[in-house]
Amino acid sequence: MQKCKDCVAMGLLGNCDDYCREEREPLIDEARRSAEQHGHTLTEFDKVKDYAIWQAKCVRCGQLAVINLDPPPNGADVYGEATTIACLQPQGE
Repeated sequence: MQKCKDCVAMGLLGNCDDYCREEREPLIDEARRSAEQHGHTLTEFDKVKDYAIWQAKCVRCGQLAVINLDPPPNGADVYGEATTIACLQPQGE
């Protein structure tokens, strides 16, 4: 298994045992709150293979909410259309 970011645990232990969970969960909560404020209902967050990125999409309009545990310099760790733009298919429509 490849490291999804510069993970010390992977280098020392050779496998991933969800060591980034404490860092990841608050970011997912932040992304979910932001998306819900914009009228979205998100799926579960799934990991993007080989990257320290998890994403979920709105079940109604398909816009993404993304978290990145290893963003580029000055890059956001929470982003995506669902976190900034209103749902294109509001509830009840």
